[in-house]
Amino acid sequence: MLINILKKEQGYLKFSIKATDPHTLFNILREELLKDKEVDFAGYWRDESFYESVIFQVKMKKKSADPVVSINSALDRLEKQSKEFVDLCKAKIE
Repeated sequence: MLINILKKEQGYLKFSIKATDPHTLFNILREELLKDKEVDFAGYWRDESFYESVIFQVKMKKKSADPVVSINSALDRLEKQSKEFVDLCKAKIE
């Protein structure tokens, strides 16, 4: 997986990720970011290579808000949810 920052401004971040299947991961991240009351917009689209990478962007409601903080918080919540899911599945199938 390769991540490139394309644009970073106050209240805005745009980056690309090249991966084998970024769509699933980006959709989960987008959904989690939209739960953040400081996030105005979170979305992604496939770039010109279509299959290999997507472009993701986050726009905050206030320019003073840091999209990196919101992304990190969303990733932390997703990590916790994933661990809970894995633990529950393992407990039920073992």
